[in-house]
Amino acid sequence: MPKMYKNFAVSINICTFVAPMLIFSDDNTHISLSEANSLVREAVEMALPEALWVQAEVLDIREKGHCYMELVEKDDAYNTPIAQARACCWSNTWREVKRKCEETLGSQQGDVSAWRGLRMLFLLRANFHEAYGFSWIVEDIDPTYTIGEMARRRAEILKKLKEVGIIDMQKELPISPFATRIAVISSASAAGYGDFCNQLEENDYGFAFQTTLFPAIMQGEQTSSSIISALDAINADEENYDVVVIIRGGGSTADLAGFDTLELAENIANFPLPVITGIGHERDETVIDAIARVSVKTPTAVAAFLIDNLAATMETLGNAALRIQRAVQRRLETEKLKMEAMDRRITNSISLYFIKQRHLLQMLEQRIKAVDPINILRRGYSIVLHKGKPVLDANVLNKGDTLTLIAAKGQKELEVKG
Repeated sequence: MPKMYKNFAVSINICTFVAPMLIFSDDNTHISLSEANSLVREAVEMALPEALWVQAEVLDIREKGHCYMELVEKDDAYNTPIAQARACCWSNTWREVKRKCEETLGSQQGDVSAWRGLRMLFLLRANFHEAYGFSWIVEDIDPTYTIGEMARRRAEILKKLKEVGIIDMQKELPISPFATRIAVISSASAAGYGDFCNQLEENDYGFAFQTTLFPAIMQGEQTSSSIISALDAINADEENYDVVVIIRGGGSTADLAGFDTLELAENIANFPLPVITGIGHERDETVIDAIARVSVKTPTAVAAFLIDNLAATMETLGNAALRIQRAVQRRLETEKLKMEAMDRRITNSISLYFIKQRHLLQMLEQRIKAVDPINILRRGYSIVLHKGKPVLDANVLNKGDTLTLIAAKGQKELEVKG
């Protein structure tokens, strides 16, 4: 990096150069404006004969063969301009300066509009033209200073977020395992947005995602305020979304400046939904990458993350269903074994019961047979009935009574004779 002049002051007393040339002989003595401007030019050339390395912010920049810039210095506390000046880089110098800066900062198709808002280090030579006034001539730009300055600003913002205790708030938000309702902040015409949507729609699992675009400017000094407006719109309807995705296609290091503002970082850190970033840059991590719930490099990587998140949920549910199925199968097998054992015990008990009852019946049968009157009659005994009742006392019979004699074989009617 070239030598920095942190403080320099040039005191120019124009009268020192002009006074000797002004000899007022009478009231009509005067010089023309061009002559006066020539004196100023000579004074400037004498006071600032060499180019100076000056740090300044690019307020505006335009290319028309030559490159025309508006440079500004802002108060760090209030972000208000305290110095402003025009600068020009002639085409023969600009080609080489631009090439060198593009190698370090990059740009989209040669577009230097992303340099607006960057703090850069310029080698400036003072120039005063009689017709066009004062401007600085850009002889060189040191892009490595800008890289370091961007890193310094990021570190400063992250330090402030840590001091107020919100730097890790996004990291504490859970991402729904069923995250399918996606609020997307992107430029509608960005190729990265199209790639993101296509990858979600053509996923191998057939998952259905619902995406809602909240258009925003994703490059330049309006990036931060535009994204904040989109976040406000999402926040007003947050119950209809699972996550917020901030994506853009590839770009230059200079394009990332809009993502490194304290206001945008605070909005994302305090946002109630998890924020996933994929702003398409491999080399640098922006402030919002550092504080987002999840940060990946590209829009398609964001889509892959969302698909993988849902696939992991499907796998978890599938494994749980398999465990439940196996547990139920084991329980059914266990219960079947218990039922079979119980069936054997019941069957054995019933069989034993019937055996006992059959044996008891056989014993009863034998007893009945033992006292069966027919068996007594077979031994020579007989039964005498009078009026259907056995005669137990012969004295109760009278002459002429009719008796029935039952023997082992047959019966006879008898009459009492005396």
